[in-house]
Amino acid sequence: MSVVLTDSPAPGVTRLTLNRPERRNALNPALRLALIDAVERALGDPATAALVLAGASGHFCSGGDIDSMEGLTAERARARMKSNHVLVAMLANAEKPIVAAVEGFAVGAGAGLALLADTIVLAEGGSIGFPFFRIGLIPDYGILYTLPRRVGAGPARQILLYARLLKGKAALECGLADELVADGTAGDRAVALASELAAMPPHAFALAKRQLALQPASLDAALEMEAMSQSLAFHTGEFAEGRAAFKEKRPPRFR
Repeated sequence: MSVVLTDSPAPGVTRLTLNRPERRNALNPALRLALIDAVERALGDPATAALVLAGASGHFCSGGDIDSMEGLTAERARARMKSNHVLVAMLANAEKPIVAAVEGFAVGAGAGLALLADTIVLAEGGSIGFPFFRIGLIPDYGILYTLPRRVGAGPARQILLYARLLKGKAALECGLADELVADGTAGDRAVALASELAAMPPHAFALAKRQLALQPASLDAALEMEAMSQSLAFHTGEFAEGRAAFKEKRPPRFR
């Protein structure tokens, strides 16, 4: 049985589904390595314009598999984290849009995975949580970087220090999720949003996504980044098509 299922639920959309239902899709070394391989193939596939991350059997991901952590030496633990960081960097630096479909639990490393997406669709009964301190660990999977950028430094501090689990509406209200949908429909909504993002101009989208990730520290820095990126965008076929579509009063066809 494959621990990562790959399919194409819509044109240009690749969906990767974590498939360890007996462990609520907890991340062990086998799942992590399979996911790294699947993400690398999807992002490198010209037919993939957008990516959906999901979990099988009603849960997104229950975090790191505790059983796989037993007996780790400091050296092996560091090697494990470096392997995790390969996956984090691939998702964080992806130029293609990523949508997470969260049903059930997205906790610990599972929450970290969801936070690496551009859009998080959360089912009403779903929960996003950060229980690291409850097992004597610190937040990982880039959470100390991604969470403050999503909800703000103050709320992130309270969420992490109190090891909070935020369900449904509470997660939406604090900014952890972007859309709240009925249970059982997060997957379909995520595919619909991924299809919408897949229709965006890929070059311009990649430039804007990169600038959002860099978060310039000053207006001057932001304007300089903007000038460099926009000068490139003006000379692409995407702009030519967008301009023609605007003048002809039709939807643009960027792909």
